[in-house]
Amino acid sequence: MLKAAIKSAGNMLIVSFWLGISSVSYATDHTEKATVVINDLQKLLSAAEQYAKDTGEELTITSDTNPAYGYLKIDHLIENPGIPGWKGPYIPYKDYWLGGEQYIDHPVYNAAQLLSKEDGTDWVKGSSPDGCRKSSGSCSISACIWLMPGEITRQVNVQIDGIDSKADSDSAGRVRYDNGMVGGIVCLTGGKYPKERSPVE
Repeated sequence: MLKAAIKSAGNMLIVSFWLGISSVSYATDHTEKATVVINDLQKLLSAAEQYAKDTGEELTITSDTNPAYGYLKIDHLIENPGIPGWKGPYIPYKDYWLGGEQYIDHPVYNAAQLLSKEDGTDWVKGSSPDGCRKSSGSCSISACIWLMPGEITRQVNVQIDGIDSKADSDSAGRVRYDNGMVGGIVCLTGGKYPKERSPVE
């Protein structure tokens, strides 16, 4: 009886040990993936900045969808739009999105996009009418990547804004995210966007 109890306790300790290792490995995996996503978001913002330096103008807001959303013509980072000074491609991604300027393919997740949003507004994704307007006080560029597991979007929020939240969305801070049934989108806000460039009053 005693031997059986000792053996049972030993087995439980072994199981607990391996569950603990699995939990740590699971958390580490999401941390590492979030770090890669952050690097990709920063590369997108840097690409937009370099485009502006080379051409003398920021990416324009696309009319492919409602201009009030503030989607930028991100495909111009890959394909020369005929603007003097263009020295791209500025990002090593592909553009397989037919008939749309607001998305490009991401090598791991579904797509990447750049937004121009009005500062001080509560938004979590591109398809909300919080885009930059001529009447805005100020605006900023944000880079977004989707679709990805919600654990990764939350971990990006932890690493940048220092907020560890289990909520499905966060509409404040440098990081904005929104998690749905099939995956999440995460965005990182970068530098300023000149409101004069917006076609929306």
